[in-house]
Amino acid sequence: MAKPLGYYSLDVLSNSLLLDMVETWGEGLDDITEADTLWLIARIAHEAWQQEPTNSPPTEGAEEVVDRIAELSYHEKLRLLQALAA
Repeated sequence: MAKPLGYYSLDVLSNSLLLDMVETWGEGLDDITEADTLWLIARIAHEAWQQEPTNSPPTEGAEEVVDRIAELSYHEKLRLLQALAA
């Protein structure tokens, strides 16, 4: 079982979106599909990037990763996401 959302300092009881997510996919989001997970990560990351306080553009290094992302297999992309989120 994954860690509950509360572990990440997310107050499920005070936020209706988080409560809905827990009701749909479970306290640790164990019932979410891989496709939904990836789609939500992409959308949430984009929104967070737009709100990032420094408003810095991507560096050349980050842009090169995006340009070359096809060099990674599906599983390598998933592992890289895990490494970036850690």
